[in-house]
Amino acid sequence: HPNIVQLFDRGESEDALPYIAMEHMKGGTLAEKIRREGTLAWREAARIATQVALALAEAHRRGVVHRDIKPHNVLLTGDPLTVAGSVKVGDFGIARAATASTLTETSMILGTARYLSPEQAKGEPVGSGSDLYSLGITLYQMLSGKVPFEAESPLAIAMRHVYEVASSPKEVNPDVPEELAAITLLLLSKDPLARYGEDALTLVDDLERVCRGLKPLY
Repeated sequence: HPNIVQLFDRGESEDALPYIAMEHMKGGTLAEKIRREGTLAWREAARIATQVALALAEAHRRGVVHRDIKPHNVLLTGDPLTVAGSVKVGDFGIARAATASTLTETSMILGTARYLSPEQAKGEPVGSGSDLYSLGITLYQMLSGKVPFEAESPLAIAMRHVYEVASSPKEVNPDVPEELAAITLLLLSKDPLARYGEDALTLVDDLERVCRGLKPLY
């Protein structure tokens, strides 16, 4: 898929170290871009989120939940964001089949607390809506320069995901349109089904509409 990092080869080196060879992403990670720029222009953020959602739609169609969507795993080719495939999702290292019942303890530790969905934080069954929540946190960070929930420990952050409601990114960045702020907060719903019915393509439609100056449908 054009929005998923391509894998070319895998194997072991002469000294028995396992390796994978992937396409080179000269634009670096979204995390590095946010670190450099702070907040992103809202249209730029929406276009990045759109391409991530397209990658998730394909993964979910094939029965795979990524489980670790965050800016560090979103990579940029360096091409204009209007080009298909200029944003790619990588690192499916803790991805599991959507039919898997719960996260293992190891996978729970590997998931980054700032981007965990409430159901991940509680160790409940995780579906495609969990990836949409993590994308919502990522979109929030692009728009505001920070994640909605911070605390002194990963456990405390996880509990905030479970029990607290995020403030609007528009409160931090007044340039964010009301419609895009509403989409972001919808992705951060505690109920997975409230996040676009766990349908990434429906999210894509609304993000594209907002970029064209139209009202979101969902």
